[in-house]
Amino acid sequence: MEAVVYLLLMPLIASILSLAGEKWGKALTPAFAFATAILSTLMLYSGKTLSTPSFYADWYSLVIAGIVSWIYFFASLASLYYTGGVEGPFFDLRYYWSFLSLFALSMNFTALVSNLGWMWIGLEATTVVSALLILTEGEKRNVEGAWRYMIVASAGLGVAFLSVILAYVSSGTLDVRHLTFTPKEALLVSTLALIGFGTKVGLFPMHGWLPDAHGSAPSPVSAMLSGTLLPTALLVYYRILSASPSDAPAKATLLFGVLTLLVASILMASQRFLKRLLAYSSMDMMGVATTGLGLSYYHPVLLKLVFLLLAVHAFSKGALFITAGSVMKAYETHEIGEIRGLMDSNPVSGLSLVLSSLSVTGSPPFGTFIAELGIIGVALSRSYWWALAIGAGLLLSFLALNWHSARMAFGEGEDRDVPAGEGAIALTMTLVALGISLYAWYLVLTGGLVI
Repeated sequence: MEAVVYLLLMPLIASILSLAGEKWGKALTPAFAFATAILSTLMLYSGKTLSTPSFYADWYSLVIAGIVSWIYFFASLASLYYTGGVEGPFFDLRYYWSFLSLFALSMNFTALVSNLGWMWIGLEATTVVSALLILTEGEKRNVEGAWRYMIVASAGLGVAFLSVILAYVSSGTLDVRHLTFTPKEALLVSTLALIGFGTKVGLFPMHGWLPDAHGSAPSPVSAMLSGTLLPTALLVYYRILSASPSDAPAKATLLFGVLTLLVASILMASQRFLKRLLAYSSMDMMGVATTGLGLSYYHPVLLKLVFLLLAVHAFSKGALFITAGSVMKAYETHEIGEIRGLMDSNPVSGLSLVLSSLSVTGSPPFGTFIAELGIIGVALSRSYWWALAIGAGLLLSFLALNWHSARMAFGEGEDRDVPAGEGAIALTMTLVALGISLYAWYLVLTGGLVI
């Protein structure tokens, strides 16, 4: 219990102390974020679960808390570079550092609390705080992106709130450990939750906020939006889905997941702007994860592979967004077609871009390959058509993202000075994703993880 309290207390303290001034935020936020990351790792490594009247920390919620805490740390390091180049911010940058910690706090709270109503409040808090972070630079595109994000996300959470109310009416409790539904109740509640919480996940057709938010958000914030917020919202939906006594909600989940995967992969192929490409890639991976969530009803072991995918994606996509931020600043453009020769101008950033793209799209030996292999295998046992649709989406997204990345990394281009520090942070994140992946392969080979 004390560990959970400290996990929530450290980003809260960092947020409060950052209000004393920007220098305090720069000095303290990475330190508190690192302590939070280490504590979350120790909690996960211990293999223990926590179950109290207020908190519930099983393996799945601890994985999400670990993802949130580590991406919070790497985002705070990248923010040291980002805030140094902000001119005419919308608000004093001490608030940026305070909001960054509040963002991590609200997500960890959502992952670890046991009450579905408090989970909804936690996600609503993420909307407010992340929208403020999107406003940091104060330009027109930031205001428009934050406004669209607030409107769409709040509308989705309104539908999610209705699912929470119906869950209480059906179960007589909002404790996720004691939710009980009849088959009809489960279908109604889970459908509303899929639409509502699925909006925060970025599922089709509720994904409209995703490219706008990422296109205007600071790159460290985009890393947290993609790598941590989307999986946190998916965890909340899983809590409702897991209480269903029938497979009807699982089939709906599978349908939304596959549609999201297919639509996102098509949008990626035709994308011109770098951060919007990465936003649709996040949508694509959430489609894969949602597909796996639906299929896990028939093969529960698949659930661990889904959370493995979320972990590897979080570090890899965070690396991509941080790399994108430094590259766009150096080349003074958002367009993919105007960025060339990155491997020559900055090999560290170029290597991070290529490896992270391969990781996100499921290239071996990265853990996303293991998870996608498991998802296709279970889909084959259900229907060849499902497997064909999933395989087509995965192939198209693999070709789209890696083709765009290769165009930027290789070939002749202008020699631009890309900051080495941000490239080093991104490459480190990619190597962490590789380390998680190699550990997953070890578990597979030793029988500790079944595909």
